Amino acid sequence: MSSPDYLDELDRLLLDQPDAMLTSQLDGFLTGIIVSPDLVKPAQWLPLLWTGNDEDGEPDFETDAELQAFFNLVTMHYNSILASLDCPGAYAPVLETDTRTNETLWEMWIDGFARAMALSPSGWARIVADDDAACRAALTGIRTLQDFAEGDRALDEQEESWWDAQAPDLIPIWVEMLHQWRVENDPHRPVASRSAKVGRNDPCPCGSGRKYKKCCGVH
Repeated sequence: MSSPDYLDELDRLLLDQPDAMLTSQLDGFLTGIIVSPDLVKPAQWLPLLWTGNDEDGEPDFETDAELQAFFNLVTMHYNSILASLDCPGAYAPVLETDTRTNETLWEMWIDGFARAMALSPSGWARIVADDDAACRAALTGIRTLQDFAEGDRALDEQEESWWDAQAPDLIPIWVEMLHQWRVENDPHRPVASRSAKVGRNDPCPCGSGRKYKKCCGVH
């Protein structure tokens, strides 16, 4: 899938900022903000665009106009993600590719999403406590990838290869499910909304490879 033209400019501006997130990381971060069970206000998340790994960065633009142009691009991408999530099956994460091996690199995206999750832990805890087993499995899958990327989860070579191969396909499924959960549980949204629940014969979103009815749908 080709990227929107504006992403090239956004990528260039991010690379010019020494402490800013990279494009895939920003995409995961904005996606996490959007699907967060609790509202995360711009005043909370905008400063984190510059924190990098040291959590102590600042924007470095020569003029206010350049800074505003950057924010306009971030807003454009935020709205693009939101619009894709309103069309089931349309969401696609921005993932980097290793040009040497053609391997899809999902780790930066997961890092960005995890940073967004850290801004509202109580909201994500509500999903854990919910009776929607599929959404719990989706959240568990994302946290598994987070632990894997951060080196907090030991996997054998076969498991590591499996997750590397499956993550690019599982991430959009998980994100759409979490977004639908947020919509259905947001008191400020209309009661009627499109259903995006997993069918009993669909692959289980936990990534087990079994049908949902024989995995998380059992409970």
